[in-house]
Amino acid sequence: MISPAVIASLVFGACGLLAAATVEFLLRSIAEEAGVNRLIFVAVPALFSMLYAMLLFQNAERTVRNVGNSVSRGILIALLTWLSFSALVTWAVCPPRQLGGCFSHTLIASGVIGGGPMLAAALVAGVLTGVMIIRPPSLRRAE
Repeated sequence: MISPAVIASLVFGACGLLAAATVEFLLRSIAEEAGVNRLIFVAVPALFSMLYAMLLFQNAERTVRNVGNSVSRGILIALLTWLSFSALVTWAVCPPRQLGGCFSHTLIASGVIGGGPMLAAALVAGVLTGVMIIRPPSLRRAE
């Protein structure tokens, strides 16, 4: 049987990839400015989402009692992904002596542009993961 953390990681990774694909045009221009392959900047939000989902859904079969618990974890995953991705873009694009100011501008810009798709992805992934975790035992395979 697959653990809830692995299920959450896969669901959040797929939804994160779809969210990043919706703003791919912007990620492409940032990647070109930084001299990085554009596919890396599209894949990184999904990978961050997968990492945080794996961490936050450990032992979820005991702690997630309803879909709301899963959705709140999904929103936390979206926030952590946003912070991590903004830090990565800041590190890749900005000069070292201007990291603080550049990070705040990157947070605002990435939140305005990618916040909607990432929030939608987090809500969808949270609901799907929650349903998979709390589904009735009669639907689970016998171990």
